[in-house]
Amino acid sequence: MKKFLAILVLGLFLITPSQADDIRDFQIEGMSVGDSLLDYMNKDEIVNNDQKVYSNNSKFFGINFNGKKNTYDYVYLYVKRNDKKYIIYLIRAANIVDNKNQCLKIKNEIAMEMRPLFENANFREGTQKHYYYKNSTQYISQFSFGKKDPTVSDHGRVECLIIHKKDKKKAEGAPSTLEVIIQSAEFGQWLNTQ
Repeated sequence: MKKFLAILVLGLFLITPSQADDIRDFQIEGMSVGDSLLDYMNKDEIVNNDQKVYSNNSKFFGINFNGKKNTYDYVYLYVKRNDKKYIIYLIRAANIVDNKNQCLKIKNEIAMEMRPLFENANFREGTQKHYYYKNSTQYISQFSFGKKDPTVSDHGRVECLIIHKKDKKKAEGAPSTLEVIIQSAEFGQWLNTQ
């Protein structure tokens, strides 16, 4: 597990040499919020990979990144539906975890590694029930730039989503995950309205 953690932490973010003041200074799998997804996928791959999470007339749509991944099992991205440059507004990377204790240990170690990188951000930590999987719990360490409210500021977070056995059927077998998320304020504000 230590080797997995070392690889995960090393691959977690690449940043400029000094502490960053902007979420766009961070990378997950080589991508940053504010990058054009066209640098990583072609237009057909993007358009044909709409995950249909929201309606076809929604402002944003989700993409399952099908390119090479070095650190994560899954990478999801959100871009504006009518943006011909396909600018990235959210990057969500996830690894499947076997159990809550394993996930919490790794999450806490990653959060400790992130703290100096997010030195100029507001830090919050806590737990909450998942909005959709009502019996499942999210354990969150979150860094927000600007306002403390992550729904109106750029932010990054690492979390464990532990799917409770009562939610397994609803989750269609979705596993518990360790997730690292980088999100723009604009996406967060839009998501709050959905």
